[in-house]
Amino acid sequence: MSPQTQNIYDNPNFFTAYSTLPRSQHGLSGAPEWPVLRDMVLSHNADTTNGLQNCKVLDLGCGYGWFSRWARDSASAESVRGIDVSERMIERAKKFDDNDGGYDSSAPNPKDVITYQRHDLETLSLDQTDTDTYHLVYSSLTFHYISNLGGLFRQIHACLVKGAQGSSSGSGSQFLNNSKRGKLVFSVEHPIFSAPVCPPPEWRDVPAVAAATGEQEEKEKGTTCTVWPLNSYCEEGLRETSWLGSESVRKYHRTIETYVTLLLENGFVVTGLKEWAPAREDVVSRPEWKNERHRPYFLLVSAEPR
Repeated sequence: MSPQTQNIYDNPNFFTAYSTLPRSQHGLSGAPEWPVLRDMVLSHNADTTNGLQNCKVLDLGCGYGWFSRWARDSASAESVRGIDVSERMIERAKKFDDNDGGYDSSAPNPKDVITYQRHDLETLSLDQTDTDTYHLVYSSLTFHYISNLGGLFRQIHACLVKGAQGSSSGSGSQFLNNSKRGKLVFSVEHPIFSAPVCPPPEWRDVPAVAAATGEQEEKEKGTTCTVWPLNSYCEEGLRETSWLGSESVRKYHRTIETYVTLLLENGFVVTGLKEWAPAREDVVSRPEWKNERHRPYFLLVSAEPR
C-alpha cells in the first residue's frame, strides 16, 4: 500500500460511525447529489430507459457498492467492476449481494455481473487487457483522498473506450449514442469545503452586517449571521481534519482549476461541471440544509477521453 494511503475506513470505530450516515443506510437515495450524477452518467443516451445496456462499468472507491448495484439492477450494465482500498467496504458490498443481503433474484442481470476487488487507487495499475475496455468509470467522493490524482487519471484515460465520432459499431452503443466514447463521472468535496485550515472548516456565527448578508431576517435581528470561513484556498495539498469522531482524517485539497487542468493534461475534455448545493425548494422540505445554500458542498464532473 502506498505511504500516501490512509485507509481509515478499515478502522473499526470509523467504519461503525460511517455506517450511521444517511448515504450508508439508504444508499443512493440518501445522497442528495445523486440525481445530478445520474443525469451525468446517462447524458449521452437520448433514451434513458436503455440505461447502461451493453456497457462495462468501473466503480472506483465503490464503498458499499450502491452505485455498482444500481448500474447492474437499474441500468442493466453488462459488467461492473467495483474497486475499493478498504477490506471492510468490500466485505459489506459483497454481503449486500448475498441472499441475506438483499439481492433481488428477479433483477434482469445475474448477481455475478459485479466483481468486487480490493486495490489501492494510489498504485492502481490497469493492465493491457483493460485498455479501451470500459464505457463508464464512476467515482463518488473518493478522489479527494488520492495524492497522485494525475497518475490515476492517466490510468482511467487508458482504460476508457475511445471511438471515432459518428461510428455506429461496437458494444455499449445505447449508452455512448453517437460519440462512441467512454466517460468519466466523479464527485469530490468542493474545494471551498476542503480549503480552510485556520480556523478549520466549520460554520461560524459572526456579527451580522447588513451589507454582507442577503437574508433580510438576519439583518433585522442585528445579531449574528452564519458564515463559512474561506482561507488557504490556493494552498493546495494535504489536509488533516476531524470527522466522525476520528482525528487526522487525511484528504487532499485542490482548486477547481487544478481538477480541470489534471483532466486536460491527461487527455480528457470536460463535458460537465456542477457545483452542487441544495436548491431552495430542497431547503423548504429540509430546513436543516439552510446553511448549505451559503456555499457549494460537492464538485461534480463529467469528462471524455480525447
